[in-house]
Amino acid sequence: MSLEFRILEILREKDEILSGEKLARELDVSRVAIWKAIKRLQEKGYSIRVSRKGYTLENKDIILPEDLEKIISRSSLFRTAHYYYEIPSTMDLAKEIAESGISGLILAEKQKSGRGRLGRYWDSQQGGLWLTLALIIPLPLKETFILSYLSSLAVVRALNKSYNIHATLKWPNDILLSGKKLGGILLELKAEVDLLSYALIGIGINVNNKVSEKNFEIPAISISEFLGTNVKRLPLLANLIEQFENLFRSRNTIIEEWKKHSDTLGKMVRINTLEETIEGIAYDIDRDGALLVRTKNNVIKRIFSGDCFHLR
Repeated sequence: MSLEFRILEILREKDEILSGEKLARELDVSRVAIWKAIKRLQEKGYSIRVSRKGYTLENKDIILPEDLEKIISRSSLFRTAHYYYEIPSTMDLAKEIAESGISGLILAEKQKSGRGRLGRYWDSQQGGLWLTLALIIPLPLKETFILSYLSSLAVVRALNKSYNIHATLKWPNDILLSGKKLGGILLELKAEVDLLSYALIGIGINVNNKVSEKNFEIPAISISEFLGTNVKRLPLLANLIEQFENLFRSRNTIIEEWKKHSDTLGKMVRINTLEETIEGIAYDIDRDGALLVRTKNNVIKRIFSGDCFHLR
């Protein structure tokens, strides 16, 4: 672990002000090395307060590479963990890693070019949970639809376990809280013939970042805005990976559980696909992952992808 991360680890665990002398002694380096490392951390954006008495970390909700390594050490699906303070996109880096044949978890505190479905910009400021899972497993291509349902359901489970929050799911890939967008899933696949080579599963969750007053197409909310206080993100991340793996082992039950948390089923919806616009009642999801919509002419439409708008 680098000197910068070792300093952050100590400051995260301590509530009192730590002098440069004490940090230098504990880390067996010079006070000048501590001062330079603190400067580099501040330049990256870490909120470290400097006073005559020493240093304090103002925002202790930080995730360190060692935290990711502990999570991955318990994983049966992911081999590596990659932490970045700021990168263009976790999806882009995950693709490079997956192309080399390595599965892993890629997390960033901030993304410069985060993206959602259809290449839309995804606001990824510090305080949220922005990650991509590079999954390498020989899954039949016809079964890969389950990964989107699995991932969003894992988020709902993790939110409940971490903060006792009961989120709902909007087809195809949104997580809602109080009817507002809390997060989303982005799935990108590479396959050979009819077998999955790898899947990139982007997961974005608004946690301590402020989003409610921003002018998004769909009103958004963060966990801290819902609860009225900031929360620690690390339990959410650990629970998310745990629930992802639990669900992966019981894939046959995912659709039925997803439907229990659905905010879409039973509603009048408008679905914009690449071919047409469909309006009707969303009433079920079939075993192949298609959303079933009954139009006003009593025609049943099976929809595998598209933009969904709740009309009432």
